[in-house]
Amino acid sequence: MRAVGILKYAEPNLVYVNARVGGWVEHLYADYIGKRVAQGEPLLALYSPDLVSAQEEYLLARRLKDDTLAGAARRRLELWDIPADQLDTLEARGTVTRTLLLRSPRSGEVTEKMVIEGQAVQAGMNLFQIADRGILWVDLAIFEQDAAAVRVGMSATVTVDALPGRTFRGRVTFIYPQLDEKTRTLTARLEVENGRGELRPGMYGAAELVTAAGRRTVSVPLTAVLPTGTKDIVFVNRGDGRFLPREVSVGQRGDSLVEIVQGLKPGEEVVASATFLLDSESNLAAAIQGIMLQMGMGLNMGGMQRPMREGERRP
Repeated sequence: MRAVGILKYAEPNLVYVNARVGGWVEHLYADYIGKRVAQGEPLLALYSPDLVSAQEEYLLARRLKDDTLAGAARRRLELWDIPADQLDTLEARGTVTRTLLLRSPRSGEVTEKMVIEGQAVQAGMNLFQIADRGILWVDLAIFEQDAAAVRVGMSATVTVDALPGRTFRGRVTFIYPQLDEKTRTLTARLEVENGRGELRPGMYGAAELVTAAGRRTVSVPLTAVLPTGTKDIVFVNRGDGRFLPREVSVGQRGDSLVEIVQGLKPGEEVVASATFLLDSESNLAAAIQGIMLQMGMGLNMGGMQRPMREGERRP
C-alpha cells in the first residue's frame, strides 16, 4: 500500500525554553534560527535583580551557618532553573554573579527564537524552541477504502525526491480517530528514523506500507472493475465467447490489482483490458438510440427509408 505525506518534527522531540524569572538579556548565544545546540550549552545570559537578591540571601545564610535558611535559598534558585554547577561555583567563589546562564535542556536545533539581545523578559515567557530531528513524523493520507488494512506497528519504507535512490525505514505509531471530511482520507502517523539528519521537515515523502503477509485473496487488475456509481461490475468469460456482467464487492487496492471480497471464485476469467471498451460501446449505442428517437427515426438504421419527393408514390 502506498501513501504520501509531509515530514515534520516529532512532537515529543520539541521543547520550549522559557524564563522562570524576569530580567534582561545581557548576551545572546543562540542568536539565529536553525543554530545547532548541544544539551547544556548556554543559550543566553540573563541579568535579574531577583536572582542577584536570591544569591546574596544564599551566601549570607551560609556565612551565618544557618542550614535551614541556606537550604531554602538554594531550593529557590533551583526552582528558577539555575543549574547545579552554577550553584556550586557560587558557593566556591562566595560572591554574587551579575548574570546567570540559561542552558539548553536538550540537543537539537533552534526552530523558534522569540528574544533578542537587550530585551526585557518576564517570568513564564517562551524564549526558544529546540527540536531534535533524529526521529521525524510523516502524516500519511490513507484512502477510506484502505483504512481497514492499516494497523499500528506496520513497517514501511519512505523515499523523498531530494534523495533519489535512498530509502528510510519507519513504522506506524498512531492512527487518527477521525477521517478528513473533505478529502475522505484517514491520517496515519509514520515514525521515520533520521539518525544522520539527511531528512528535513517539510520534505514530501512517499511511503510504502507492508501489509499482512501470507493472506491469500482473489484479485483482478484494477482495469477489470467497472464502477457504476452504486456498484462494481466485472465481465466474466462464460466460455462460449460471451461475457456475463457480474456485481462484485471490492476490498483493498494495490498499484495494479484490487481485491475481490465477494462475487468471484478463484480460476474464473474476467475481461482485464477491454472493460473500458465495453463500457464505451454501450454508452455509444445508448447515445445513438437517443438521438434517433429525438429525430423520429426508427431504431433499425439498416431499414431506414429515403424521404419521398412531391408527387412520388410509395411502391
